[in-house]
Amino acid sequence: MARIKFANHPYIEGGKHDFPMRIGKEQVGYFTYPDFDIPTSDLNTLYVSTPNLTLGVFELAAGSKFSPPDHHPGEELYYIAEGDLTEVNPISGQAVHVQQGEVLIIPREGAHGGYNFGNKRMKAVFALAPNMVADQTFPTDLAGKWRVLKGKDEESYKPYPPLEKKVVEGTINDIGRWPVPGEELRKDPKYLRCVTEKEKLNVINGLENPYLMKFAVSNDLIHFGEIVMPTGGVGCRVSDPEKHDGDTAIYVLEGKLSFIMMESRETFLIEKDEVMFIPAGVEYQMMNYHDEFVHAVFAIAPGL
Repeated sequence: MARIKFANHPYIEGGKHDFPMRIGKEQVGYFTYPDFDIPTSDLNTLYVSTPNLTLGVFELAAGSKFSPPDHHPGEELYYIAEGDLTEVNPISGQAVHVQQGEVLIIPREGAHGGYNFGNKRMKAVFALAPNMVADQTFPTDLAGKWRVLKGKDEESYKPYPPLEKKVVEGTINDIGRWPVPGEELRKDPKYLRCVTEKEKLNVINGLENPYLMKFAVSNDLIHFGEIVMPTGGVGCRVSDPEKHDGDTAIYVLEGKLSFIMMESRETFLIEKDEVMFIPAGVEYQMMNYHDEFVHAVFAIAPGL
């Protein structure tokens, strides 16, 4: 198999991502970071990567780390599906511990490296917008840059004040600026942020056919969070038809979720650890035909 191409995966004819598709295990691509120093590498599964949105799964073995620290031209989010992760901003020395069910925010161009101090693997669903890399290679300019206790070259690092984190009860009016507006999120030193369960922005989507959306992040670059669709009702449980201004990728964590495209009437069944990709402007409806609730991670970029 050829090496994966960021901003063009799966290999869609002509490089366009203008039609909906199911992405299963037979269509994913794999990559390591870095690809030159395997002892400090992590395994990544790439589901979809368009010019606007990248979504995949990142795994880190128990007791390991990934290095050198990385940075991206897009905002990056992790939903921790299994285990826990300690992420470090190597410039400020900030270390954030993120546990299962929580979300880590890495601002655009924010430096970060990760450790798994647990006794089992860490698995996270990640998303970036707009891009993971500027070209097809990862930057290595932060090699050796680790601001840690009793580390070296401490005099070369600038001191930064602690992050003042405000916990508020949000409303639907906070969509587009959660947990803070994008410009505030990206101020130097580009602090990492952990969004706990209590800090997610809960929104009911749909009046006639409601389901729960839990926004961990909603800003000018990306909307990222969880979908919870229960079972039951008259017939199968459905959502109202909807479409988005940005590309949409939905990763199923639990259950089975069906999608119907309103214009073409194409229908897809997405099972656990599979992804549904829906291009911007395509109207769709979600359906739960089964006897267990659906828990999924969504990423929409750029517009909701």
